[in-house]
This record gives sequence, C-alpha cells and structure tokens, in this order.
Amino acid sequence: MNQKRSLFFVLVLAVAVSFANIGGLDVYALDEAKNAEAAREMLESGNWVVPHFNYELRTDKPPLHYYFMIAGYKLFGVNAFGARFFSSVMGVLTILLVFLFTRKNLGERAAIYAALALTASLHFALQMHMSVPDPYLIFFLTWAFFSFYEAYHSGSKWQLFAFYFAIGCGLLVKGPVALGLAGLTALLFLIFKRDLKWPTIWRLQPFGGVLLSLLIALPWYYQVHIETNGVWTNEFFFKHNFNRFSDPMEGHDGIFLLTFAYVFVLGMLTFLPFVFQSVRYAIRERRKNDTLLYVLIATSVIIIFFSISSTKLPNYTVPSYPVLAVILGYYLTKIDKYWFQKAGNRVGLVAYAILLLGFPVGIYFGIGADKSLSHLTHLSYYFIVLSVVGIGLLVYMKKKVMPRILLLLMGGWLVTTMFFFHLIYPEIDRESPVRKTLPTMNTEAKIISYKRLNAAFVFTLQREIKRYDTLDYVKNVVLSEPAGYVISRTEYREELEKIPGLVYHTEARDTFENPTTLIMKWGKPRLGN
Repeated sequence: MNQKRSLFFVLVLAVAVSFANIGGLDVYALDEAKNAEAAREMLESGNWVVPHFNYELRTDKPPLHYYFMIAGYKLFGVNAFGARFFSSVMGVLTILLVFLFTRKNLGERAAIYAALALTASLHFALQMHMSVPDPYLIFFLTWAFFSFYEAYHSGSKWQLFAFYFAIGCGLLVKGPVALGLAGLTALLFLIFKRDLKWPTIWRLQPFGGVLLSLLIALPWYYQVHIETNGVWTNEFFFKHNFNRFSDPMEGHDGIFLLTFAYVFVLGMLTFLPFVFQSVRYAIRERRKNDTLLYVLIATSVIIIFFSISSTKLPNYTVPSYPVLAVILGYYLTKIDKYWFQKAGNRVGLVAYAILLLGFPVGIYFGIGADKSLSHLTHLSYYFIVLSVVGIGLLVYMKKKVMPRILLLLMGGWLVTTMFFFHLIYPEIDRESPVRKTLPTMNTEAKIISYKRLNAAFVFTLQREIKRYDTLDYVKNVVLSEPAGYVISRTEYREELEKIPGLVYHTEARDTFENPTTLIMKWGKPRLGN
C-alpha cells in the first residue's frame, strides 16, 4: 500500500466504526442523557455560559462538548445523531492523528498497525459513540501529546501553538486534568532526556504557553463563576475534581490494579497476547528511540494517575489508548518467526484463542443471568465470529504465520464491533425503561418524579420533569392536577401508594443497572388525550 492508499484505508475504517449506527441507538446511558440534555437546554435558553440539566444547575463539566453538541443539533436536529455526531468526528480525528504521528516517526507499517489497533478496540469505539466529554478530551489530549513531541524535535512554532491550544480546549472539556496530564508528560520526557535546561525551557515557552491555554479557558470560568455566585466553581473544582480524586464517588472504587485491567484488557483486548510484550519492548528500546520513550511516558502518566485516584471508571483511562496503540503498532512490525520460539508467547496466544472460542458461551450465560435480558441470549450467536478467529489463531500459530494472525484478529474484532453497533446493541436498547414505559403513557400529561429520575426521560421528552424529595410536594401536585404520572423507582412504591389516588401504572428494569424504574399515575391520563 502506498501512503495515499493506506491513509484512505485507515480513514474509511475509522469512519465506518466511529459512526456505526450512532443515530439508531437511544441516548439512554446516565451520563450521555445528562450531557445531551444539558446541551439541548443551553440551545433552548440561549445561555452559553451556565449549564443546566432538567433546568437545574449542572456543575459536572465545562461546556466545550455542549457547544459541539449544539452544532450537531443545528445541523441534524435534537436527536441521538446530532448529539453524537461530533463525538464520532473526534474518534475519526484521533485515529488519523495516531496514524500520521506513527507514520512520521516509526514508519508506514507501524502506522497502519497502530491505527487499526485503535479502530479495532470495541471500548474505544464505544466511547466515540457517546454524547459525553470523553471523546473530546481524548482527541485534545492526543493532539497535545503529539504536538509537544513534534515541537520539541522540529522546533515548529505551529506545533508548539497547537500543544498549548489543545490543552486550552481540554481545560474547557474536563478541567485541570488536561493541563496536568499533558504538562506532566512533557516534564517527565525532558527529565528522562536530561534536557530540562534553560535553553530548552525557553524554546518551549511554558509560561507563555500556559498563559495561552488559560486565556482560552479562563474567560468562561470567570463568567460562570460570576453568574452562579461561585456555586459552579465550588462544586466543579471541589466535588467533581478534588473529592472525586481523594474519595470514591458513586461506588466506583477498587484497587489500583483495576486501572491497569481497564487499559490492557478492556481497551486493548484485540491484541491482548501482544500488548504486554509491546510495553516491555518499548521499555527496553526507550534509550534508542525517543518516540517510544515519549509515548511510554504518556501512557504511564495516564495509567498511574488514575490508578492513584480513588474513583475508578473504565472511561477515565481511555486517553491512554491512542499512545499505547503507537507502542503496540511499532512492536507488531518487529515480530518475526522467532517470536513463536518463546514458550511464554505461545502459551499466551493459545490462552487467548481459548478465550475467543468461549466468548459466545460467556456472553450467553452473562445475558441469561440478567432477568430483564434473559430472553436475548440469542445475541451471543453474533460472537461466534470470535470463535472462528480463535480457531484460525490455533491453525496459523501452528504454521507460524504471524501476518495472517494479525489480519485475522483485526478483521474478526472489526466485524464484531460492527455487529455490536448495528445488530446486538439495538436489541438491548429496546429493553430500556424509556422504550418500554413511554408508549404506555400520555406524554402530554403532567409528569413529575420522586427522589430518583432516569435522566433519559428528560432528554427523550425534551422538557422539565420536576423532581420532588418529599411526599407532601408530590401529594400537592396530585391534588392540583387532574391526571398525570410520577416517575420513580420500585423501592419507593410503598411510600407513593400512601398518596390517595396515586396507583401503580408500570415498571421496567434499568438496562445493566440494579434499579427498576417505576411509573405511578393518578386520574385518567389516557393515550391520545
């Protein structure tokens, strides 16, 4: 493949995977629904400074991803496609950045492998299918990482500008974590290079550069601080940054090894038999190859930072996938027939083949264990593709044909990813409480909530669903309105039934969650009224 063809090949695959059925899946997941609705409310109100969800102040994140979603709404309407469009664009751009950076510094073959390693990561693709801040942070951090390296080696002022500009955008996506991760990576690289010297520091302009980053972000931070009397600032920096790092939030805790599992097993599952060897190889070659040293540092900074954090979520470490893909892509070009002579390599590949062979069985029993999804065990049949890949691995391993093994892995996981978004997840999507309950309701009637509210109802109905924490307030609404519904959870059913006239309507288990959404009603809110 020449350079133009390989770029076109990578671009086509990146678009196909990143945009796979983004408009055919409901905006249902909690974070997705909250972010998509916050963007809709910002568009509706015309207030570009203060974010709201369900018409209450939302302090979770800065607004840059809201602006992109608003652009998506203006182009395609307020729907799932509009909410996710630019998330998918970020996925494509991130893959292209990985390809171009790797091609320039490590060669064409390494670039193709690195781009495909990222494209074939189901977890990476899943992140780029969501209307959340993560796709934007991943892109801007990747851009910042690569721009700094290019600026250091070439002295390009444009690359240096891009580095600080990308950090500034990252500050507007998720806050100080963007500056911390990119800045620490750059600092450690200079230390390991023994080049933390005044001439280098002067050339890289950290003080002026950080000022540029702050100038991009600070005007909005200042304005939101003023307009909310400091409430947004306090909540965001202390609750959603400091407290989230120092104490586990929402039950998302675990030992530090969990973070490594998220990256190496969940993120790089496609090339699991090679990912640990690739890191070991990069460590061994770091003194000979600046590129490997740099991406190794970037990967380590992200993983170690989030392993120390008390709150652990799989999406936190996804910014490490692009830089880790560079390491993996280069390592795959160095594999030869002698790779099979090492017993550890052979054992790892056989174990992985067995894992793939049993994948459909594991999915079958996993779905069957969830009572709300047990009737969908047939979805496990789509994963037979991976079993075929497992058989192929054993065959080609015996013949010691590594190119066929790599092609088989990439092809099998890409097909599985397309099956997932076009065939598997749509059926699961139809089991959400929003899909199951709304058709039984007159959505023009009064709808309120008690204590807990599934955020997807707000985005789907595109209006405020007032939430009450006490029964007296709910009772007052029931008495003042002729008919309507209360959305809550089944654990509060006995409390709600104490209100005269409020009766059970329906319920549906939240997909992949323990709670069950409960719908109570009063009066006769008939369909079609």
